[in-house]
Amino acid sequence: MAFEPKSADFELKYAKVINSEAVPVVMTLSNSEGAISRVISIYASPLLEQVVANSGSAQIDGKLCAKIIVELVEGGYSCLEGTTNFTIHAMSPEITPESEIFANLYNIGVNNVQASEQSVTFTCNVLAKLKLLCSERVKYLADLPVAEQKKETLSYSDIVASTMQEFEVGVELDLPSSISKILCVESRLVLNSAEAGNDVITLNGEVYSNLVYLTNDENPKLKNQRYSQNFTHELLANNIVGTDKVNASIQNCMVSYEVQGELGNAKSTVILKNECKSNIFVYQNKSIDVVADAFCPNYLLNTEISSFKSQEFEGCELRFEKVDGSITLGDDAPRIDRVLAVSAGNVVLRNSEILDNEIQVSGVLTCNIIYILDDDLGSVQSIFAEVPFTLTIRRDNLDANDLVRLNIVPKEIEARNKKSKEIDILAEVALELDISKNKDGAILQNVTLGERRPENTSAIGLYIVPSANDLWEVSKALAIPGSVIMEQNPDLSFPITTPQRLIIYKQKHI
Repeated sequence: MAFEPKSADFELKYAKVINSEAVPVVMTLSNSEGAISRVISIYASPLLEQVVANSGSAQIDGKLCAKIIVELVEGGYSCLEGTTNFTIHAMSPEITPESEIFANLYNIGVNNVQASEQSVTFTCNVLAKLKLLCSERVKYLADLPVAEQKKETLSYSDIVASTMQEFEVGVELDLPSSISKILCVESRLVLNSAEAGNDVITLNGEVYSNLVYLTNDENPKLKNQRYSQNFTHELLANNIVGTDKVNASIQNCMVSYEVQGELGNAKSTVILKNECKSNIFVYQNKSIDVVADAFCPNYLLNTEISSFKSQEFEGCELRFEKVDGSITLGDDAPRIDRVLAVSAGNVVLRNSEILDNEIQVSGVLTCNIIYILDDDLGSVQSIFAEVPFTLTIRRDNLDANDLVRLNIVPKEIEARNKKSKEIDILAEVALELDISKNKDGAILQNVTLGERRPENTSAIGLYIVPSANDLWEVSKALAIPGSVIMEQNPDLSFPITTPQRLIIYKQKHI
């Protein structure tokens, strides 16, 4: 008897996260405005240039952009700006020269700061998180012409588009009237949602900006002002429809600004231009009909099961949490009069662990605190503060196999000196969270004929079925087509919860 099951192939695409080791990037910035007395704050942001895939590894080329506020020996303040190139290598046996890879770069700490009269040298630790686009081809049975078959609809999410987009987000900030000089502008973006429309992807989120400036006084003072503002940006995306799901992440790479109106004027406005890069994956729900189970009345069947991986994206989410702590100056340190400013805030993630229905996150909030000493001269000092924290993020239907991308940026940072040598720090941080559920599936891939079943020569067969959920269970257990069972036992109903008697008789065709 000929037995040739019809088969077909389909391809599953899913994303896999690959972390690299933190790479220290050493940078030196020089000053031409005068001799440097000391460093007030450092703002460093890594910018992705390109990703090159090789056999078993990927090379990430980037650029570190830095702004350093320094106090000058002659008095006053200056801002040093510059860039330096760096390279990070990530290893994974799944990477091939043809791999499609997307990367995000993170500054996870600045240390080894050394200042001379004309230059400042520091080390920034840069971490790369890569998303590797993987594909898996799966063979499934589409039909079994000579066997009784049970078909099911296999539903899955497939990545139908993946791209890195560059775009700009503009922000307008009204300036306090007391500003005489802007030293440094920091800006970070976080996503609230990413939604698909017809041929368009809409990104919604918030941009957090910190303005470090000098007051318009006879003796200018260093201060900072923090702003938050919503933004919406649309990206053209051909062949995308509104039912698709979008997974996106944003890197705020470069920030430039211009001032409209004179400094010191109440109507002055600073225009920020944020140059961004976004990694975007578009998931589309698909389904195919496959043979889930089969039997042959005359022969035993040998079945081959195939396993596969799939991924279902659940959406972006923006949450806000509080982080607090305190720092204490040494016993020999001068007394503090008051805090002037908090600048260059950053969050360094140490560890994240997924437990049932929650994510445990630990990290360090870092910032530069600028304060006035309680002395006759009112001297200005600064200290680099580190506040360790632990957060528990609750989320339903979360398990350890899920793929989670977590990004944390500081929204507001407040510092107060309640005691003469102790500073309390309170911050609100924004958590950008997206989750994709990794799923393992199995389908019937191949069926072959086995031994012939023993032939029942009885004209009438009596069967007792103890229990069954549906007709397929009974039909396969008895190796009798379901149509024959129902034709000869029309009163049979499902589910069977108490033993039922079935009578099957052979029909003679004349």
